Amino acid sequence: MFDYYHLHMRPFGELLTDLERRGMPVAKDYLSDVERKAREDRQRHVDTFRQWAFEQIGPDGLAMNLASSVQLTTFLFGGAMNAKTKEVTEKVRTFKTPREEIPDNAMEAYRERDAKLKQEMEENRKNGVALGENGKEDEQITDEFDQMKAVQLKALCKEYGLKVSGKKAELIERLRGHFLSASDGDVAPCASLDEYDSMTLEDLSDVLKTRGLVVKGKETKSNVIKELRADDNLVREVTASFLLKNADVDSSAIRQQISDILEKAADNGENPVLQEIMQEIKAKHEAEPKYIDVTITSLGMTPDKFTTSGAPSATADVVRKLAGDPFADPPKYGTVSYAAMIFSRFCKNPLAQYFTSCYVSHATTRRRMTFLEEEKKDTKHVLRFSVSLP
Repeated sequence: MFDYYHLHMRPFGELLTDLERRGMPVAKDYLSDVERKAREDRQRHVDTFRQWAFEQIGPDGLAMNLASSVQLTTFLFGGAMNAKTKEVTEKVRTFKTPREEIPDNAMEAYRERDAKLKQEMEENRKNGVALGENGKEDEQITDEFDQMKAVQLKALCKEYGLKVSGKKAELIERLRGHFLSASDGDVAPCASLDEYDSMTLEDLSDVLKTRGLVVKGKETKSNVIKELRADDNLVREVTASFLLKNADVDSSAIRQQISDILEKAADNGENPVLQEIMQEIKAKHEAEPKYIDVTITSLGMTPDKFTTSGAPSATADVVRKLAGDPFADPPKYGTVSYAAMIFSRFCKNPLAQYFTSCYVSHATTRRRMTFLEEEKKDTKHVLRFSVSLP
């Protein structure tokens, strides 16, 4: 920006002040109107380009930061080989972008995409289809337990009489096993899943021997019940883990079943702790995210210029060559003009239209400055304006 200021803005400012000094008033209202029109033209071309990018890579095209050389390079030349290291650059890159930098139409497109994916998943479950992309199980499916903190998981374990110690993954499997075993989908889970408390010590001892278990310490009723329930919890954990990891089982349906059970239990108000945790998770889902993952997928163009490190370059001269000069007489289209034959839905060459937006934005300004230069032939100032990415 410093170089741009000294090369363009400062000479132009000197030109205007010299004209005023020589008795030639500058039409400030006219220049202000030209600037407004230039900004509108630029935004129109940015919107056109993003709409075209949306057709190629989906909602991420609307959210792309066109001022980012990294995102632009990935979009144009991702997958090209580094000229020095001979390593292939990434074809797909994800950029964590602040929400305030994402256009509203991009956010709306993200919501529509997510809603459509959710609907497809629901239809697949109803039709007994458990396969995701490339015929593999969708690993992105989660339930509410995945979103809980360790302290929340431990609180639930305590509420439902489960073992509280262990890693977070163990707590999750423990709770999943409990809720899957506690409910057939029609009733909410209860804190107690057995009738040990109503059994005699003799009966409890028989169950203990049948399972091949031994009580640590004195064989009192409380100790026997504790040992039996610990064994029950272990069985539930193993069962839940098996169901979610077995390739022959629809894990998405299992997770959905867990979500339904939790939601029903929270709605029944049976357990205030569970109800509070579920409300927090719901509020978090409904809240606007602070960051959005924008995934840029490459068009696979071939670069002909590289940076000093060997990476493909997307500097102003590169994109100028891609765009050409559609405003020349006759028009000259650049090396990207072949895209017009494929992506001609919105305009003859949408990529060139954006890359030359500076020409469009400042077309009237350049005509005005041509007139000013003619009026100021005796000065030594020479104004040069080049295309640069906004």
